[in-house]
Amino acid sequence: MDKIGFSKLHMKNLKNNLRQFFLPCEENGGRARIFSGNFLLFFLIGIAVLKIGFALFLHSFSGNPFYADITKTALIDLANYERSRSNLPPLAENPVLNQAAYMKALDMAQGGYFNHVSPSGVNPWHWFSKAGYNYRYAGENLAIGFLDSGEVQKAWTASPTHHANIINNKYQEIGIAVLKANFQGNPATIVVQMFGARSGRKEAAPAGTALSQAPTAPEESEVAARGVLGAQTAAPDQNSAGFKIAQFLARDFYFVMQWTVYLSLVAVILLLLVNFTLKADLAHGDLLAKAVGFIAVMIVFALLDYGLIAALVPRNFVV
Repeated sequence: MDKIGFSKLHMKNLKNNLRQFFLPCEENGGRARIFSGNFLLFFLIGIAVLKIGFALFLHSFSGNPFYADITKTALIDLANYERSRSNLPPLAENPVLNQAAYMKALDMAQGGYFNHVSPSGVNPWHWFSKAGYNYRYAGENLAIGFLDSGEVQKAWTASPTHHANIINNKYQEIGIAVLKANFQGNPATIVVQMFGARSGRKEAAPAGTALSQAPTAPEESEVAARGVLGAQTAAPDQNSAGFKIAQFLARDFYFVMQWTVYLSLVAVILLLLVNFTLKADLAHGDLLAKAVGFIAVMIVFALLDYGLIAALVPRNFVV
């Protein structure tokens, strides 16, 4: 037999074996071999082990800094810790500065830019004034693409201009916005950190917000505000192997494992239903019962993973 004939025979045998393994036929007695042994039992145990093991992995990995989320409170605490190392008083969180930071973050996300000055020439001081913060001194730090508050603070501290903002003894208040958005076609977390010291004029504040006054000479505000600004924006080295591995484990690995579980369940359910349909008699009624059982298992998983299901359903991004 020549090589071509041998290859054809090999492919024929392979197709026949696959057909007997997955579908009912005369050679396997009308019952797919995949269901003739303990496959379904082992499959169910494997899925359960995968789910439990994955939950334990998430619990242990959640302590990794790449897995943690960026939070406003953490960034304020880290900034004040850095100031305490320089024997400076802590900065007080100001809701008006928070609003100014949020408007700046939203403008960057919608405009697809990452800079202190927008493409249309709008500078940071515009957002202070728009929010109603009557400043004497003001500054801004930006960051994008980080996964953890500590990494953001580390990058800012390593940058002379950002660090100068954080330990500026003229600043008295701080505002932060952390915005998760679709930035230039990719999901990203935008962080805006604003610093300020108010002038003696009373600032406009949201209803129900109590703000303490820090009387200073109002005529100095415009000049003094042109001082320190985080001129170099901060972003991690996303090309490094460590960052990519940590990002995969923190984000993508979750969806890969969950997709594996659900697609495996769907495949087994469809295979059971196909086998029952091809041999629809009482002798194979157990296949239908097993399909219903696996559907029930998938529903239980879906209820436990409601957040995942919601994330997988296509929808518009809402800020």
